[in-house]
Amino acid sequence: MTPHFFSRGGMPEYHDARLIVKMAAQSVQPLAAIRNAAANPIAAMAATTASKGLEAFSRFERSGRILRAIPLSRKLGLSAADLGPARALATLAASMHAVSPTDSSAGVSMLELSSEGDVDELRSEMAADPNVEFVSRVPVRYLCVRKPKKTRKVRAVGAGPAAAAPALSAMWNLPKIRWADARTLKGFQEATQVKVAVLDTGIDTDHPDLHGIISNYVYDHPILANASGPKDLIGHGTHVSGTIAASIGNQIGINGICTCELLNWKIFDDEPDYNRADDYYYYYVDPTMYQRALAECVEEGVNVVNLSIGGTGAPDPNERTLFDKLLNAGCTVVAAMGNERRSGSPTSYPAAIPGVIAVGATRINDSVASFSNRGSHISLCAPGETIWSTLPSYDGQTGYFPEHLPGGKVVTGAPDSRDTNYAAWDGTSMASPHVAAAAALLLAKSAGLTPAQVRDKLMSTADSVPGMGNKSHHPDYGAGRLNLLSLLT
Repeated sequence: MTPHFFSRGGMPEYHDARLIVKMAAQSVQPLAAIRNAAANPIAAMAATTASKGLEAFSRFERSGRILRAIPLSRKLGLSAADLGPARALATLAASMHAVSPTDSSAGVSMLELSSEGDVDELRSEMAADPNVEFVSRVPVRYLCVRKPKKTRKVRAVGAGPAAAAPALSAMWNLPKIRWADARTLKGFQEATQVKVAVLDTGIDTDHPDLHGIISNYVYDHPILANASGPKDLIGHGTHVSGTIAASIGNQIGINGICTCELLNWKIFDDEPDYNRADDYYYYYVDPTMYQRALAECVEEGVNVVNLSIGGTGAPDPNERTLFDKLLNAGCTVVAAMGNERRSGSPTSYPAAIPGVIAVGATRINDSVASFSNRGSHISLCAPGETIWSTLPSYDGQTGYFPEHLPGGKVVTGAPDSRDTNYAAWDGTSMASPHVAAAAALLLAKSAGLTPAQVRDKLMSTADSVPGMGNKSHHPDYGAGRLNLLSLLT
């Protein structure tokens, strides 16, 4: 069954009590002076006079209103102890020391505040300081899998049989995009030299249909407060990865669309967040893990990135900069349009970031899926309903139902458990990896194409579908439904 990912009451646009800040180059000396106030109070006084934003930051820290500052750069060698109480200003100072010229995260830190009410005050004071390059709220990003049509029954984790892989004839999505026909083309090349990154909930590295195909898996962030282990508890990342690259022709389970160099970054921690509007615990993207992953994709020279996530909060300046760096480095970025069609198709990011290939979802009859967002920024569409793919072979959950305790306290209650091994899911999350895999095969055939050229080729070779009404571009379908045979001919 399709998991309970989609919000009924609405997802928040921004994280509570959190800011992202980047210090300007000239802030090194004022930061050092304020940090060393006890040793040199005269220098500190002069620094705070010239830097009202940093003085406000120091004041917030002294009063316990800043819980911690987390540097985005992994290369600073900081431990969890370095981020303890009264260490936020020291972290800002440390973040200014770029370890290498390629460090995309130098000077950038996530700030966790004790109260949502402190956000606007601190943001206002820091934004007016020339020592601060930017300070911004942090947008929420979440999964683009639709909710079930009916409320699913709650069962205990581990109860019920594991799903078996379907017959290949049940994988309607592959014939629809002309997958088998494309593979018979003269000169067809696998994408074995193409780096495809999946930034998602993790991956089951031991799944029999995925084992041995994963070249890199990043999940560990020791300095973060919320622990993140290697397991893909939610299963979403394993499902997306299977659509792209499950082993082909191994007589096990399903077939992926391509054979590529698959890299995975886990961008979700293992602790769900309570959504009061829905009275449900969802998993949200961890913004530090997410932005670190984007920066590392730049440094790793990734060719294609799949992002089956979305959110209505506009990108913060660092998120936007990282996408610019990816695109300028020649990386094709593919993202899901989102599943809020019944809520008016609000603009969802990162799909709406210029240069990103935005993918909508279609059904077996080529009509738009009932959940798939529409918008002028859509590039094309791909199969996204009842898509069979891999799931972790171990138990997990897509979220939790709440338990309400006396005094108004809410804690996690019964888990909303998921299937194991294989399952058919719906969502623009499921459509996006079809296009990411197709982009990888195109780059294997025509190395050196720019992201804009990849996008144009995907759109110009897409099949026009009846719902487009003979238009060359439609807000439901973009340029049409993905056709892998036409793309590679």
